[in-house]
Amino acid sequence: MRRLLGGVLAAGAVLVSSGVHAIDVRNEDDRGYQVQVTSTAMTRDMEVRGTSLSIVICVGECDFYVPGVGRTKARGNDTVLIRNGRIVTQAAPRSVVTELR
Repeated sequence: MRRLLGGVLAAGAVLVSSGVHAIDVRNEDDRGYQVQVTSTAMTRDMEVRGTSLSIVICVGECDFYVPGVGRTKARGNDTVLIRNGRIVTQAAPRSVVTELR
């Protein structure tokens, strides 16, 4: 069990230090959308159902494209929000340490 936990923690540390982040994709509309996510490492098509939350693992910055709605970019722990037929990025809150610098 210790080995498994140690391996999981080590893998998590590698992912964080390599610029891999989880971006929330929040759809507040009642209808679903097809979303194309593109980064330097991949291109993926995904369905985001109405009034749902999905998580996308992203390396660096990702481009989010919804046909007929629009396009936005997100990175770090940003949130991509679909609301009223529009797509926007909400920047992740800055930490207190970052603001003090």
